[in-house]
Amino acid sequence: MSSGVRPPGHRPDGRLILARLLCLAVMAGLGTAQVALASSAAIVQVTADGTSSVRPSWSPDGSRIAFQSSTKGNYAVYTMAADGSNRKVVSQGDVDDRHPAWSPDGTKLAVDSGTEIKREIWILDIASGARTQVTRLDGFASFPAFSPDGSKLSFYNYNNGALDIWTVGADGSHAAQITQSLASETKSQCTFACHVASWSPDGSRLAYADGDQLHVWTMRADDGTDRIKVSEDDPTGRSHFPAFLADGRLAYVTEHINPGQSWTDIWAVDPGAGQPRSALLQDVQVQGPFEFSPDGQKVLFASPRNGSFDIYMADLQANGKQALQQVSSETQLAPALAAGHPTQVPLPQAAGAPGNAVVAPVAAPTATSSQTGPIPEGISPYVLALVGLAGAWVVVEGVLIARRRMRRRNVRTDGE
Repeated sequence: MSSGVRPPGHRPDGRLILARLLCLAVMAGLGTAQVALASSAAIVQVTADGTSSVRPSWSPDGSRIAFQSSTKGNYAVYTMAADGSNRKVVSQGDVDDRHPAWSPDGTKLAVDSGTEIKREIWILDIASGARTQVTRLDGFASFPAFSPDGSKLSFYNYNNGALDIWTVGADGSHAAQITQSLASETKSQCTFACHVASWSPDGSRLAYADGDQLHVWTMRADDGTDRIKVSEDDPTGRSHFPAFLADGRLAYVTEHINPGQSWTDIWAVDPGAGQPRSALLQDVQVQGPFEFSPDGQKVLFASPRNGSFDIYMADLQANGKQALQQVSSETQLAPALAAGHPTQVPLPQAAGAPGNAVVAPVAAPTATSSQTGPIPEGISPYVLALVGLAGAWVVVEGVLIARRRMRRRNVRTDGE
């Protein structure tokens, strides 16, 4: 019988125990690597549809993003979590909805909808998708923006060769033209709106770019008077895309386009304070517009840098600013998109192309396409690594169990 005393040499194999611990450590590390990489990446790609996803807009609490995408042919408006997950379509029916803007309470989106000839402003209920038409101007209304209290909307309207800023009650009442021929075809100005007329935090003023897209101005939101130029003169650039920040400062973009060289600067100014402008971002190799998060820590932009127009998020820390200054800066897919997406591998850019230059699009694989790469479609490399390590774990555990059984038999034999 056994004496109950372990025979000499009955000790766990130290090398196998070490291998087991290493497997555990690496598996735990890989389990969180995808999220860690995405959170630490300077630029994160949050859409990757192989179509056109543009015009992102932050929700008031910064948790979600609204945007327009052409995945259904015409543009439809979607929302998604800030990490690219939990995507939901808001546009219902055969419509062409563009330029979503959140209501202050985060329950609705204002859009412009219609055709390439005529468009009107609509409000979409995010939960139900219900649509309410706001304007009936029989023109080309676009780029709506809610006032801070949600009672009004600003927007642009093109009619009879001129583009102007209008306001209207969110219920469709009191539509009023605020400018007179802001941009006119007779002056060879751009009569296609490019960005919202942004409301100041107190709702008293609107910021906009002039008809030549050279300067940024503010004016009274009720009647369009008291116009003040807030951008500094820059003979080498165009200043536009104004957006009020949560702290009351006004951000705007100055684009420099010279032969063989182009770059973008983003400035912030405190209107009426008499202080010089400060630089938010300089020497950026991405064109605007930019959407700053409510906390001012991140910025959204659309770019075709990986083949088709998609939405990217950059942090405004030192690493994010540095990445935005690089023509071919690396990007990280958001965790929700990282597994098996057709744009998982960034495409090379043409030499000398700007940071958002168009490159050849990537065709999304069909359900019947053959798999030629080493990784099956839809499976993340992280998942494969975890499966491999799990197999190694099984082997190590099997060896340990076999050795324990062998030792037990030897003990019983010695004790008989």
